[in-house]
Amino acid sequence: MMMIEPKFRCGTREAINKLATELNMPFDEWMQDWPYEVANSEEIEKYISHYRKVTDDDEKFVLMQAIIQAAEDQKQQEQFLKYWLIVQELLKQDFQIHEYTIYYWSCFDTQDIQDCFKISVFMRDLFVNQKEKTLEA
Repeated sequence: MMMIEPKFRCGTREAINKLATELNMPFDEWMQDWPYEVANSEEIEKYISHYRKVTDDDEKFVLMQAIIQAAEDQKQQEQFLKYWLIVQELLKQDFQIHEYTIYYWSCFDTQDIQDCFKISVFMRDLFVNQKEKTLEA
């Protein structure tokens, strides 16, 4: 199956400001990749809990980027896998919101999966499976 890059999406300033305040996360105007820069692997439970309460798609989009970064940054493989299972379900549930983010973390433009993020192999499988489900529907 050929992977076609989904429509680009980025976080809104409004969503970033709201999440920074609600989650007490640092924020400066010069931060270009805010959710990735400020994600703290030790705060992942707080992020996931907050995500489950959020109803705004833009806030979900931005917060999920921080959650994925926090999962990626887990030092222990068992913790990484534990959080991947949770993150995977949230991504499936809100695939339309996170399609571009999943594609980004999949690193389809890199042949050697060892040269990608540790979460990339999981993201690739998720992306392909969700796209196949979309085509079947």
